[in-house]
Amino acid sequence: MTKYLITPTLINSFQYYIDDEFKSPADSRADFLKTLSKEKFEPNQAMQKGIDFENDIKAKCDNILLDKKENIDYEVICNDIATIVKDGLWQQTCKKELKIGNQEFLLYGKMDVIKRDTIYDIKYTSNYELGKFLGSAQHLIYLYCTGLPKFKYLISNGKDFWIEDYFNSVNIENKIKNKINNFLSYLENDNEAKNLFETKWRGV
Repeated sequence: MTKYLITPTLINSFQYYIDDEFKSPADSRADFLKTLSKEKFEPNQAMQKGIDFENDIKAKCDNILLDKKENIDYEVICNDIATIVKDGLWQQTCKKELKIGNQEFLLYGKMDVIKRDTIYDIKYTSNYELGKFLGSAQHLIYLYCTGLPKFKYLISNGKDFWIEDYFNSVNIENKIKNKINNFLSYLENDNEAKNLFETKWRGV
């Protein structure tokens, strides 16, 4: 039986496409199809800031001086987050098989940091509001795959710093299944997207 890969990036890309109210529909769809096609692309400015932020925190953990200092707030925030994740394991992969009906899937992700009983994900965003990542598939998939009890998003805009806490639960599998089922139901009415998923995400 064919098995399909499911990642947080895939499900979140779908959710963003469906829920997006800020970008034009054409741009939103282009981003969604780009994710489905697994097309490699250069990170945009926002993505690059996130990459740099994570790298700066890793450097702080390794006691390496930062090459650039945007402002004193940025430096303090990097120190604060580095203190939280120091001595954790970086970029660990997680995976777990999941069956929905007769279809098999492989959930897969790469975690920023694991430290003791907690998964940490480092986010840089220019626009933050409380509960921004509540609907994300990321913490659900990572908690389910690892069986760890706690997940924390460490979030900053370079001037302020927030933490969102999420916890493992007995109904986490059902939450993931619901998200995947919503995605699969949508594909039944979008042949272009369905063909990309069935060709690019199969055979793992």
